[in-house]
Amino acid sequence: MQPNPTFFLDRTHGKIRRNLLTRVGLSVVLHSHYFPPEEKDTVWLAKCGKENWIVLSGDKAIERVPENRQAVINAKCKVLFFNDSNSRGEEWAAAVIAGRVRLFEIIERNNGPFFVTIEKHARSHISSVRYAGDGGPKPAEAALADQTASGEVIAALDPQPPKAERVPEQRELFRKKSDI
Repeated sequence: MQPNPTFFLDRTHGKIRRNLLTRVGLSVVLHSHYFPPEEKDTVWLAKCGKENWIVLSGDKAIERVPENRQAVINAKCKVLFFNDSNSRGEEWAAAVIAGRVRLFEIIERNNGPFFVTIEKHARSHISSVRYAGDGGPKPAEAALADQTASGEVIAALDPQPPKAERVPEQRELFRKKSDI
Protein backbone atom coordinates (compact mmCIF):
# COMPACT_ATOMS: atom_id res chain seq x y z
CA MET A 1 0.00 0.00 0.00
CA GLN A 2 1.27 3.44 -0.92
CA PRO A 3 1.48 6.29 1.58
CA ASN A 4 -1.41 8.71 1.81
CA PRO A 5 -1.85 10.69 -1.40
CA THR A 6 -1.21 14.39 -1.84
CA PHE A 7 -4.28 16.37 -2.83
CA PHE A 8 -4.05 19.37 -5.16
CA LEU A 9 -6.68 22.05 -4.58
CA ASP A 10 -7.25 23.99 -7.80
CA ARG A 11 -7.64 27.77 -7.96
CA THR A 12 -11.32 27.63 -6.95
CA HIS A 13 -10.33 26.45 -3.46
CA GLY A 14 -8.15 28.04 -0.87
CA LYS A 15 -6.58 28.04 2.52
CA ILE A 16 -9.70 27.23 4.55
CA ARG A 17 -10.15 23.84 2.89
CA ARG A 18 -6.44 23.17 2.95
CA ASN A 19 -6.22 23.98 6.67
CA LEU A 20 -9.20 21.79 7.52
CA LEU A 21 -7.84 18.87 5.51
CA THR A 22 -4.30 19.14 6.87
CA ARG A 23 -5.62 19.20 10.45
CA VAL A 24 -6.66 15.57 10.02
CA GLY A 25 -3.34 14.58 8.50
CA LEU A 26 -4.04 14.90 4.78
CA SER A 27 -1.28 16.20 2.55
CA VAL A 28 -2.54 19.16 0.50
CA VAL A 29 -0.95 21.56 -1.97
CA LEU A 30 -2.55 24.70 -3.38
CA HIS A 31 -2.69 25.90 -6.97
CA SER A 32 -1.54 29.35 -5.80
CA HIS A 33 1.75 27.93 -4.45
CA TYR A 34 2.81 26.67 -7.88
CA PHE A 35 0.93 28.64 -10.54
CA PRO A 36 -0.42 32.11 -11.30
CA PRO A 37 -4.22 32.37 -10.99
CA GLU A 38 -4.72 32.56 -14.76
CA GLU A 39 -2.62 29.47 -15.56
CA LYS A 40 -4.23 27.18 -18.15
CA ASP A 41 -5.78 24.03 -16.73
CA THR A 42 -3.76 21.91 -19.13
CA VAL A 43 -0.50 23.15 -17.55
CA TRP A 44 -1.35 22.41 -13.94
CA LEU A 45 -3.04 19.13 -14.83
CA ALA A 46 0.24 17.99 -16.43
CA LYS A 47 2.08 18.90 -13.21
CA CYS A 48 -0.48 17.01 -11.10
CA GLY A 49 0.04 13.90 -13.19
CA LYS A 50 3.83 14.20 -13.02
CA GLU A 51 3.78 14.66 -9.23
CA ASN A 52 1.01 12.06 -8.73
CA TRP A 53 -1.16 14.66 -6.98
CA ILE A 54 -4.88 13.92 -6.67
CA VAL A 55 -6.91 16.83 -8.08
CA LEU A 56 -9.75 18.20 -5.92
CA SER A 57 -11.93 20.58 -7.91
CA GLY A 58 -15.42 21.89 -8.45
CA ASP A 59 -14.63 22.81 -12.07
CA LYS A 60 -16.44 20.22 -14.17
CA ALA A 61 -15.00 21.80 -17.33
CA ILE A 62 -11.93 19.68 -16.59
CA GLU A 63 -13.96 16.66 -17.69
CA ARG A 64 -16.16 18.39 -20.31
CA VAL A 65 -13.72 20.59 -22.27
CA PRO A 66 -11.86 18.39 -24.76
CA GLU A 67 -8.38 19.91 -24.23
CA ASN A 68 -8.68 19.63 -20.43
CA ARG A 69 -10.01 16.09 -20.64
CA GLN A 70 -7.13 15.16 -22.93
CA ALA A 71 -4.66 16.73 -20.45
CA VAL A 72 -6.11 14.48 -17.73
CA ILE A 73 -5.78 11.46 -20.00
CA ASN A 74 -2.21 12.34 -21.06
CA ALA A 75 -1.07 12.91 -17.45
CA LYS A 76 -3.08 9.95 -16.08
CA CYS A 77 -4.60 12.24 -13.44
CA LYS A 78 -6.98 11.14 -10.74
CA VAL A 79 -9.63 13.88 -10.47
CA LEU A 80 -12.14 14.20 -7.63
CA PHE A 81 -14.96 16.68 -8.23
CA PHE A 82 -17.18 18.37 -5.69
CA ASN A 83 -20.71 18.06 -7.10
CA ASP A 84 -21.21 21.81 -6.72
CA SER A 85 -18.83 24.68 -6.22
CA ASN A 86 -21.20 27.06 -4.43
CA SER A 87 -21.09 25.46 -0.98
CA ARG A 88 -18.96 26.46 1.96
CA GLY A 89 -15.42 25.18 2.18
CA GLU A 90 -16.19 23.59 5.53
CA GLU A 91 -18.94 21.46 4.00
CA TRP A 92 -16.63 20.12 1.31
CA ALA A 93 -13.75 19.56 3.69
CA ALA A 94 -16.14 17.59 5.91
CA ALA A 95 -17.22 15.45 2.94
CA VAL A 96 -13.60 14.66 2.07
CA ILE A 97 -12.68 13.97 5.69
CA ALA A 98 -15.69 11.71 6.30
CA GLY A 99 -15.17 9.91 3.01
CA ARG A 100 -11.39 9.73 3.07
CA VAL A 101 -11.16 5.98 3.68
CA ARG A 102 -13.29 5.30 0.60
CA LEU A 103 -11.41 7.95 -1.41
CA PHE A 104 -8.09 6.34 -0.46
CA GLU A 105 -9.45 2.95 -1.60
CA ILE A 106 -10.51 4.41 -4.95
CA ILE A 107 -7.16 6.15 -5.42
CA GLU A 108 -5.17 3.08 -4.43
CA ARG A 109 -7.16 0.51 -6.41
CA ASN A 110 -7.52 2.41 -9.68
CA ASN A 111 -5.04 3.70 -12.22
CA GLY A 112 -5.58 7.13 -13.68
CA PRO A 113 -6.94 8.74 -15.59
CA PHE A 114 -10.31 8.79 -13.84
CA PHE A 115 -12.98 11.15 -12.52
CA VAL A 116 -14.99 10.72 -9.30
CA THR A 117 -17.71 13.00 -7.93
CA ILE A 118 -17.91 13.69 -4.19
CA GLU A 119 -21.34 14.43 -2.76
CA LYS A 120 -21.49 16.53 0.38
CA HIS A 121 -24.68 14.88 1.62
CA ALA A 122 -23.80 11.23 1.76
CA ARG A 123 -25.93 8.91 3.84
CA SER A 124 -23.25 6.24 3.82
CA HIS A 125 -21.24 8.06 6.48
CA ILE A 126 -23.88 7.30 9.12
CA SER A 127 -25.14 3.88 10.13
CA SER A 128 -28.78 2.87 10.12
CA VAL A 129 -30.76 3.57 13.27
CA ARG A 130 -30.73 0.63 15.71
CA TYR A 131 -33.73 0.93 17.99
CA ALA A 132 -33.73 -0.27 21.57
CA GLY A 133 -36.57 -0.64 24.05
CA ASP A 134 -39.50 1.54 23.04
CA GLY A 135 -37.53 3.35 20.32
CA GLY A 136 -38.80 3.67 16.79
CA PRO A 137 -39.59 6.21 14.13
CA LYS A 138 -41.77 9.12 15.12
CA PRO A 139 -45.26 9.29 13.69
CA ALA A 140 -45.44 11.73 10.77
CA GLU A 141 -47.30 14.35 12.84
CA ALA A 142 -44.63 14.37 15.58
CA ALA A 143 -41.81 14.64 13.04
CA LEU A 144 -43.47 17.69 11.47
CA ALA A 145 -43.85 19.29 14.90
CA ASP A 146 -40.07 19.09 15.52
CA GLN A 147 -38.78 22.17 13.78
CA THR A 148 -35.51 24.04 14.20
CA ALA A 149 -35.30 27.79 14.61
CA SER A 150 -34.83 28.11 10.84
CA GLY A 151 -38.02 26.19 10.21
CA GLU A 152 -36.23 23.16 8.83
CA VAL A 153 -38.10 19.93 9.45
CA ILE A 154 -36.22 17.26 11.38
CA ALA A 155 -37.22 13.75 10.37
CA ALA A 156 -35.94 10.37 11.45
CA LEU A 157 -32.93 9.24 9.40
CA ASP A 158 -34.51 5.86 8.76
CA PRO A 159 -38.29 6.07 8.40
CA GLN A 160 -40.38 2.94 8.53
CA PRO A 161 -39.21 0.67 5.74
CA PRO A 162 -41.76 0.27 2.95
CA LYS A 163 -43.84 -2.86 3.04
CA ALA A 164 -42.11 -5.65 1.20
CA GLU A 165 -43.34 -6.15 -2.32
CA ARG A 166 -44.34 -9.60 -3.35
CA VAL A 167 -41.45 -11.25 -5.17
CA PRO A 168 -42.67 -13.44 -8.01
CA GLU A 169 -41.69 -17.07 -7.97
CA GLN A 170 -39.32 -18.20 -10.69
CA ARG A 171 -42.01 -20.16 -12.54
CA GLU A 172 -44.11 -16.97 -12.79
CA LEU A 173 -41.29 -15.10 -14.46
CA PHE A 174 -41.20 -17.43 -17.43
CA ARG A 175 -44.91 -17.78 -18.20
CA LYS A 176 -46.07 -17.20 -21.72
CA LYS A 177 -48.07 -14.06 -22.21
CA SER A 178 -50.99 -16.20 -23.27
CA ASP A 179 -50.95 -17.86 -19.81
CA ILE A 180 -51.33 -14.60 -17.97
